[in-house]
Amino acid sequence: MNINDLRDDLRPAPDRLGGTLRITFSVVLVAAVMLTFRMPFLYIGPYLVFILSQRDTFLTRAAAGLGIVVAAVASLAIYLVAWTAWDTGWLRVSLWAAIFFGGYFLMRVSVEPRVVLGPLVVIALFAFAFDKAPDPNAVVSQVGWLWAILGLIIASTFLTQWIFQSPTGIELLRRQFRELLVAVERRFLAHSCKSSTRRLSFEEEEAADHITKLGMAGVLSGAQAQNNLALLRACFRLLRAAPPTTAGAKSAGAPAFAAWARQLRRRVLVGSEAGPIALWPDPSGLDSAFREASENLRATAQSIFSPAESGGENMRSSGVPRAPGLLLADWRTNPAYSSFALRATLATMGCYLFMTLADWNGIHTCLITCAVTALAGAESQIHKQNLRMTGALIGGLLGMGCVIFLIPRMDSLAAYLGILAAGTAFAAWVSLGSERISYAGWQIGLAFYMTILQDPHPSTKLDIIRDRWVGIFVGILAMRAAFAWFPLRQEKSTACPPCEDPC
Repeated sequence: MNINDLRDDLRPAPDRLGGTLRITFSVVLVAAVMLTFRMPFLYIGPYLVFILSQRDTFLTRAAAGLGIVVAAVASLAIYLVAWTAWDTGWLRVSLWAAIFFGGYFLMRVSVEPRVVLGPLVVIALFAFAFDKAPDPNAVVSQVGWLWAILGLIIASTFLTQWIFQSPTGIELLRRQFRELLVAVERRFLAHSCKSSTRRLSFEEEEAADHITKLGMAGVLSGAQAQNNLALLRACFRLLRAAPPTTAGAKSAGAPAFAAWARQLRRRVLVGSEAGPIALWPDPSGLDSAFREASENLRATAQSIFSPAESGGENMRSSGVPRAPGLLLADWRTNPAYSSFALRATLATMGCYLFMTLADWNGIHTCLITCAVTALAGAESQIHKQNLRMTGALIGGLLGMGCVIFLIPRMDSLAAYLGILAAGTAFAAWVSLGSERISYAGWQIGLAFYMTILQDPHPSTKLDIIRDRWVGIFVGILAMRAAFAWFPLRQEKSTACPPCEDPC
């Protein structure tokens, strides 16, 4: 990533300030409650806010439901291991290995890997507790506190979105299409020959995923979801095309094409009350690649809004698309999935054994690093590992600065929460960027919280962030060894790869 990409990712965008304020307010609220009642896992509560605070109320409710499912599955696995193998070390290690292998395999073959990734992360967080807690009741108590924290996070997130009037799923979709169609109009006017999809506040796949989720939840009908996806793809194809280069396209033709795009935007946002879309101008003066993309957009819009003129081919008549299965089609026959699960399990259990033999439970983040960076592609793994390490370094250094220079001089809770709010705002701003840097923002927040939220009272210990850095390094080293240095045989998948969004 070069400096220009980083500058683009950090620039202000629509609702980025609002999202930062929502996350910061919710984190301060959660931290205040947890400090007041002296709850454990102080740093986990604020971090979960980043996961549950979505862009709109629909996605927030979906994330809350997914969080409950993740907590339930992880709790059952932890209870199972505690019940069957608390006093038997070899059996406990075998069960951990079996659970991680099954989880990694399901991550690789599932169409929604995040459903499986969440329980694996929770299990990796609690695995070291079996070697540290004096009895199984202590582990059960910690799992119970996890449920209490989850309930607090969900309540605070919903309250924050109600206070700040977060958009619904449909309102967010309308905002995205308004911004996208304005960009199309400006593209026709050729105001910026170097315009690209990065100038928008959202990515194509991000918006497509949002539309798909709205369709699966029934907020949009199957036909509406298809129409929105088709129009989205056509607009992004136009924005990616080479800009018009002929003089006619930039002078005489530009206003006519811009007027057509403006009328299309009104029709999409207002409906049939906006009237029919203007006639398509003569595209002969456009560059060939740009003309092809423009014709594709015209055909897409015509098939949606004027099916009779497009030969009777109406996209709305295609019906509701069949819901995809839970697993990839070749999950039984492709050896690449079991190879992936085996390598990820070897890396995770290698970290577990190293941590146990070294009697260094503070580096338990090596297990979590293996789980969260277990992606299908090598490049995706390396990118996420780099973001994880970079975010942990930045957040840890910020936290160390607060612990050394600011916290010893504080004498009130308000000042403490003020420092927490400032660090959270910085991490939230980064996390609301594109997928190239968003995960680093999550890690900045987590490392910052681990450094300043160690106890229910101000603490000046720095060993926890040191152990986190070492744990991340060990986890990355184990994953690199398992996937890059000693690769096992892997067959190319014939199915679509699973989603690799960061968790």
